[in-house]
Amino acid sequence: MCRQRRFALGVVMILMAAGMSGCLKSQRAEAGIGAMSVHASIRSVPSTACPPRVIALRLTMGGFEIREEVPIVNHSASSLIQSLAAGVWNVDAAAVDGEGDTIYEGKAKAEVRRDTVVPLKMTLNPVPGRVRFEASAEGLPDFESIDAAEFWVYHAGGTSAYRSYKDVQRSGGLFTVEDTGYVPRSYDMRVVFLREDGSALYESDYIGIGVCPGKRTTVSWTPGFGSLEVEIGFQPYPISPKDVAVSIEDTSATVSWTPVEESMVDHYRVYWRYSTQERYITSRSVVVEAPASSAAVSLSSRQRGSEVRFVVVARDAQGQESLRSDEAVAEYR
Repeated sequence: MCRQRRFALGVVMILMAAGMSGCLKSQRAEAGIGAMSVHASIRSVPSTACPPRVIALRLTMGGFEIREEVPIVNHSASSLIQSLAAGVWNVDAAAVDGEGDTIYEGKAKAEVRRDTVVPLKMTLNPVPGRVRFEASAEGLPDFESIDAAEFWVYHAGGTSAYRSYKDVQRSGGLFTVEDTGYVPRSYDMRVVFLREDGSALYESDYIGIGVCPGKRTTVSWTPGFGSLEVEIGFQPYPISPKDVAVSIEDTSATVSWTPVEESMVDHYRVYWRYSTQERYITSRSVVVEAPASSAAVSLSSRQRGSEVRFVVVARDAQGQESLRSDEAVAEYR
């Protein structure tokens, strides 16, 4: 099989001009003898590793038929067909590779006139390719529960499926699809294995394939296996500051504590509340950057005569916050 390797741009010009004679099956053509020169070109399509080797020509008119193979040398061949009965001839041209497959073909008509060489220009188009997809699920976890497979084929870069094959059953251990009429080009394919309830057990990665003119492309897919090494780290959670102490002088309170391990702490937050208040809130707090282990807090003179309660929390660089420290309580006079 000839597999596609890459896209090749350009046009290969093929000239046909070699002496050719044929078998005359009947005598219905109008009187007169002429000649035909054929000029054919191959439309640019994805290249193939098996280039055209010969051009097969078939000329017919009524009961007349002429066949000949014209070898291709250095990407060119020529043929001048003489002694043709005057009339309208049908011309079929096929480019055949070394494996005997027709990879380009074209048709045309030409009217041959008496004592005249008629030039004919033809463009040979790529012959659609054939595909065979073979997928094995053996080795996948729980592969015995697979009930059917689906094959999805996309134009390379396209988002909508070019063709899809559903409910493909296993035969001889393989899920197999064969089809024809594939335009020669690159495609992406993926395989989906389904359980009996229709849920997907496994979906493959996209597989790049290339279809050459007139050739069959076979894709044999088996699941790939590798290893995963998992390394898990934990971000330590800050612990609560210890030994919180407070002293009050006039309207200023000094709060201190035993520092937490420096590598765990980015900063501390000191909260306070008066005995007339039920909870700590952010508006009654100050932030102290580590490694400091004390903070000055300004108190409201209107709260004199009450108790003031203080707690300290530690926070790391990722924003994780420790639980509150034990409360430290002081009389505010």
